[in-house]
Formats: sequence, structure tokens, C-alpha cells
Amino acid sequence: VLEIVTVSQFLFTGDYMLDAKPKEISEIQRLNYEQNMSDAMSILHKLQTGLDVNVRFTGVRVFEYTPECIVFDLLDIPLYHGWLVDPQIDDIVKAVGNCSYNQLVEKIISCKQSDNSELVSEGG
Repeated sequence: VLEIVTVSQFLFTGDYMLDAKPKEISEIQRLNYEQNMSDAMSILHKLQTGLDVNVRFTGVRVFEYTPECIVFDLLDIPLYHGWLVDPQIDDIVKAVGNCSYNQLVEKIISCKQSDNSELVSEGG
């Protein structure tokens, strides 16, 4: 089922973020909040097609921080994923380490393009 995000839903989300502005905050917090709002508004249109988040495989709430994450922060929505490494499979734990999804993809590509046959087999 294809879901479509309407303009009114975008406006509602933006209005909600504006209304949720914290009260009685310091000047530094206010400036930080305003920057976060600006960043969020600049990527809000991506909600129509999905957001790019970069998971880490070490925990359900572990992500590389990207501008897309700020939308969830401002809306106070916890973000979770299920891409976890089975801790009982030592080889995979060692290969993945603390890499994010994007870092792991880069590592695989680098290993596959290497002239070193050991790295090529390590890359999959």
C-alpha cells in the first residue's frame, strides 16, 4: 500500500514543531533550537519519500546522527531499528564492529575493489 503525505500533513508537522518550542530557555539553547528548526524545515519535504537514516548495528536506538534525525528529536519521537548483529556470531561481530550501515557498505566496496585477495574475500 502506497501512502502519500499531503501538503496539509507537512504544514501540520511544521506547525507542531513550531508550537512545541521549549519555554524559558537560555540564549544558547534558543539559538541551538532555532538552528535545529531551520535544519528540520529544510529536510521536511523528504517525509514524502522517506528519510535517510544511518543505523549502527550495536543497538536498536543507535544511529549515526544525520540532519534527518532532528525531525524526530524536535517531535519527541523515539527512533528505533531492528538491524542488529547476533552477538553469538563472533565473525560478524568482528567484521561489523561499530560501523554504521554506510560505513559498512563503503568497507565492502573497498574490500571488493582491493588488489589484496585477503581483503576481497573479507568484503564478501
